[in-house]
Amino acid sequence: MQDLLVLWQHPATREIIPIGRFARLGSTYRFVYTRAAAAIEGFRPLPGLNDLTVEYVSENIPLAFAQRVMEPDRPDFSSYARTLGLDPARATPWEQIVSSGGARAGDTLQFMQVPVVSSGRAIARFLANGVRHIPEVERNISGRLVAVSLAQQESALRRLRAGHVLTLEEEHSNPTDKFATLVTSDGVPVGWVPRALSASVRELIEAGPTFVTVVRVGEPGSPAHLRLVLELDMTAPEGFEFDRAGAWEPIVG
Repeated sequence: MQDLLVLWQHPATREIIPIGRFARLGSTYRFVYTRAAAAIEGFRPLPGLNDLTVEYVSENIPLAFAQRVMEPDRPDFSSYARTLGLDPARATPWEQIVSSGGARAGDTLQFMQVPVVSSGRAIARFLANGVRHIPEVERNISGRLVAVSLAQQESALRRLRAGHVLTLEEEHSNPTDKFATLVTSDGVPVGWVPRALSASVRELIEAGPTFVTVVRVGEPGSPAHLRLVLELDMTAPEGFEFDRAGAWEPIVG
């Protein structure tokens, strides 16, 4: 079974909250809400998934998620699939969601593979967030003040290839996330660790230097949220957990 966190942005606080888990087993799809969703005051369930206490199992992707999939008869489907690093002939709806993060313009949902601690290693694969918001703003990165232009950021991104190793660094005084963590290439910030991971990644950084490997780099001009796919795979400090509070745990199942 493959398992994705369904991340929802709170309309008032802008906090990114893991409200559900979406999985595939063979041809069957499963969705359940998390404890984090149950803790949100006034939370409105997703359309067609109206009960927080139900495990939804179906051979069809829930409509709220199917809207994030491109049909193969679209003229731009092949180009879109390749942007995701997929073979157009094998780009199933599930693979599209896994690779794209499921984000749509003006939307509040995105998807991320559930990070795990396995055999003593912390493992997470994610899309770099906020790529387009990096340039022209001075940021305190690990105690040094850094501001890069769009051209400098773009140059750093264009130099990247699959297998390149990038550094994760603390961003101090971030106004929206006290655990904000930047991804840097030779000191140049190129994006952020997803907010859903920032607190646990900070814990890893405090234990020692922390790096990620480039899985895929999008071509210049590709959507900013698809520009950079990264993988964290490192020895986990003793007792480390990505979801220490259990907020990602299903309410049922």
